[in-house]
Amino acid sequence: MPGEATIDISEARRRFNSLDEQLTSDSILYVTRHNKRAFAIVNVDLIEAIMETLEIMSDPQSYQMFVKSLEDIASGRVHDQEDVERELG
Repeated sequence: MPGEATIDISEARRRFNSLDEQLTSDSILYVTRHNKRAFAIVNVDLIEAIMETLEIMSDPQSYQMFVKSLEDIASGRVHDQEDVERELG
């Protein structure tokens, strides 16, 4: 799980111009109002990875390829770069 932090909304307002700096160490910054999570600020790299994962998971053909890849890895049906280079000559 990526690093997470929590900040009160008043503090978030005061530090708005530097919140991006905190997202280098914490991928998710939860902002609270009255000690309850109101919303989150998310690192761009994390949200892009989430969106890519959702895209793969929502496409049946891509998802099947992903599942097959996991099965191949679990069964040891893998080739490292050296194997491939040797095979291709």
